[in-house]
Amino acid sequence: MDKSSLSTQTGMRLGAIALTKAIGFTGRVVLTRMIGAEGIGLFQIAYAYFGFVLMLVTGGFPTALALYTARRKDQGWPWFKRLAVLLMVGGAIAFLLTLAFATKLSHVMGSEKSYFFIRALAPAFIVVPSLSLLRGYLQGLEHYQAVAFSEVAEQLVRVALMLGLCYLLLFKGTYYAGGMSMIGTTFGGITAFVILLVFSRRNVAEIGNPISLSGTDKTWFVRSSLAICLTRLLIPFSDMFDAIIIPERLQSAGYSDSQATALFGLLTGMALLVAYMPTIVTAAISHTMTMKLSTSWKKQQENLFRTYSNKAIQYAWNWGLVSGLFLSTFSSELALLLFNSKQAGQLILWLSSIPLVVGLREITTSILWAQDRRKVTFISTAIGMVCAICCHYILIPYLYLTGAVIGILLMELIVLFANVFALRRLLPFFYLSKMAVSALLMLFIGVPLGYAVREASHTFLSGTSGGVIGMLLYGACIIVCYKCLKRHFF
Repeated sequence: MDKSSLSTQTGMRLGAIALTKAIGFTGRVVLTRMIGAEGIGLFQIAYAYFGFVLMLVTGGFPTALALYTARRKDQGWPWFKRLAVLLMVGGAIAFLLTLAFATKLSHVMGSEKSYFFIRALAPAFIVVPSLSLLRGYLQGLEHYQAVAFSEVAEQLVRVALMLGLCYLLLFKGTYYAGGMSMIGTTFGGITAFVILLVFSRRNVAEIGNPISLSGTDKTWFVRSSLAICLTRLLIPFSDMFDAIIIPERLQSAGYSDSQATALFGLLTGMALLVAYMPTIVTAAISHTMTMKLSTSWKKQQENLFRTYSNKAIQYAWNWGLVSGLFLSTFSSELALLLFNSKQAGQLILWLSSIPLVVGLREITTSILWAQDRRKVTFISTAIGMVCAICCHYILIPYLYLTGAVIGILLMELIVLFANVFALRRLLPFFYLSKMAVSALLMLFIGVPLGYAVREASHTFLSGTSGGVIGMLLYGACIIVCYKCLKRHFF
């Protein structure tokens, strides 16, 4: 794969993820203004449950299928057909159990008000697992255009139905309207699945007759799926546990049920939503590079593997610095502009290191997985999750949301440090030194520049307009600084 082709595919993937995230972000902002902090807190609680059960149903099959298909393109479709039946059965069971025990589940999740949200998400278990598997197959074939189009279509349908239903049902109460709006997830998944199924059927005909599956391939596939499942299950489990423990510990600190849910929504539905938005860039790079890394490692092309790895890490490092500086400088303006909340601004400031930490964590995880070294991420994620839970349980009653922020950052940092240590031979000291110097220079230039631009914009323009102009101006300035540093250091 030449450089121009790689750039094209990365750009396509980045564009699709950026558009999808932008649509979802806009929808969440509008929904938050419709149903408030407590409503979005219930929304987050329901999605934490949905993500955990979805991971139980799909396991690591979509990612394993993508990696397997990248190596054996003639064998991807037979595996897809076998696994699709398994996931459909698992999804149907999850759907029925969720409907039958929605009331009890809402109690377990800590808020009876989440009943409508959980119940409305149940039908999505039937279609989303198969959709994830089909995307994994097409990703292995490197059909990024079809995957990208399906993601955009899914998000458009989901957000349109979500906001439309919520608006029409608001007269019945915010909890009912917010809950029923989640039906859009099911219809968005159906739309994307139909699009990909039509595309994949055409491409299956182009592959030809597959050869018989070998025992070695079956063993690799099962082991890889299990390893990926165990690793990826930890994050949804952590999210679901956070959805239970954070509101509960806030209540222990003296808040009421509604206040605790609202604070949880403030953290996860507002601050974290903004803090994680810049990671769409590194997510695009990670998705695209995973297939390249896996193929080059399989073919023992060590120099190419090292080149891809270093480039991906450089992009994640530089983008994380730029976006983190932007978030820290204009945290209060972003919170007021998007959510009309001053409290969210302080949380965004505390979480402004997320783009850098999470971006590097995603890239280094992809590199390790391409090398079939999945134990590192699994063990470090498990340790990080335990440490985060302990922080939440111990610190929240005394530090409130600050304790929750510490737990979130601690988990991400533990995984990142473990990944970097495992890849220490791939990252020479001179390379790490250049990255450290670039970070110091970015901070030295970016912090005073941000303060000056922010003060100037508010001096000449008051209110929202001043904040918007300041953000645009600072964004342009910090990108120019990044370009200059990139020219000298990378």
